[in-house]
Amino acid sequence: MDCNNDDLDKQNEATETHVYVPQDAQGNVLAFLPGRVVVKLRSVCRFWRDCIEEPSFVDRHLNNACRFHQSIACFTSLDHGLVHMYTFDPATMNFRTVELVFSNRFHMSGPCNGLVCAYDIKGDAEVLNPTTRKHLRLPGSVLESRSLFSEYFVGFVQSTKEYKVVSVRHCVQFLAFEICTIGALSWRTIRESAELLKATKAVVVNGSMYWLLLDEASSGLSREILMLDLTDGMFTKIAIPDAVKKHDLELFEGEGKLLLLSNHYDRSSKTAVSDIWVVDLTHQDWIHLHTVAPRMPVGISPFFQLKAKIFFGNQKRLISLDLQDCTVSYISIPSGETLISCGMFVESFSPAVAGLVSSTGSSSGNSSGLNEPSSADPGPSFRAAGSSSVGRRQSSGLTGWSSADLERSFKRTKRTTNMVWKITKHRAS
Repeated sequence: MDCNNDDLDKQNEATETHVYVPQDAQGNVLAFLPGRVVVKLRSVCRFWRDCIEEPSFVDRHLNNACRFHQSIACFTSLDHGLVHMYTFDPATMNFRTVELVFSNRFHMSGPCNGLVCAYDIKGDAEVLNPTTRKHLRLPGSVLESRSLFSEYFVGFVQSTKEYKVVSVRHCVQFLAFEICTIGALSWRTIRESAELLKATKAVVVNGSMYWLLLDEASSGLSREILMLDLTDGMFTKIAIPDAVKKHDLELFEGEGKLLLLSNHYDRSSKTAVSDIWVVDLTHQDWIHLHTVAPRMPVGISPFFQLKAKIFFGNQKRLISLDLQDCTVSYISIPSGETLISCGMFVESFSPAVAGLVSSTGSSSGNSSGLNEPSSADPGPSFRAAGSSSVGRRQSSGLTGWSSADLERSFKRTKRTTNMVWKITKHRAS
């Protein structure tokens, strides 16, 4: 019996030496794997490394990731600007992982195809990819010195495969809008206006950005939506439904569509309710989708809709409302952390442009475990552009950071790595 097994092993070994998988087939298999798995496979052979860096592979992998590997990502800040990225299963809201993101930026845009833009009030900004652990410092702008502070938002133009960052710069008596294609060396001013926005946070949908325009400084009412087409950098305005012009309005994204949340008091039922509308941009028409009762608490804003669930939140809580069974799930942010961004996330290799810099620590003296992630390590770590590697007795190279800061932050991260966010559910009455 042992002899037969030995012969079979020899036959299998001989067969394996003659097995050949075409390179096209290898590339197709890699394109279907989750991004963090593919990152580890880059070091297997030269062909896989070169394949993963091809722009065509980046596009194929992104398309597959959007179909099969989406997560809900929540970015929270703590400890001098340290950022955690928590991910959840979009179907069950089960906790998945926590990643450690190093940046001395205190603000962050919503994710776009796996990219986020981190920035500070001075106007310095960088585009980060948590999957590849790479970042790209954005160029400076001549308007930075004229503005009080700036906000940044990332969008994707499908027709040209370009990623563009829009900056809303708050000047003394007006807002200035600038646009920069990722990989380019300069910003382009596309609008300066004294018109007031209800909220300067952009809602990004299919290559366009949207803001609600206020009627006047003394009013919280909106009658129009400002739309920016990222393809040509042109602005247009969209009228909102007449039925909701006197209501409290908010914009959000859902399944690739622009949605409008209308909050008002229903005198007949004596309750505060919310209506959800969707816009048909082709015919400039609005369609009523749902009526939600009761409305969310004051200070809770809509983030996005995923199938039959709408996700709301503020700095301390994430709320999921199921439109089918009216179940409300309250997800509390970990103690001591502040929610700064939330959205759908995919593990991608975007953008396929030159100039990306690795953000992983490489110092042999690094005692904080930030070089390579392990099963106990929270994973990819970022440093701000131009920062140095961090050793036990070295300065971190980040503004306000020391090696002691990094040690404390890393220890706190390890304590929360396996922590499940507290989720409570009840049925809306």
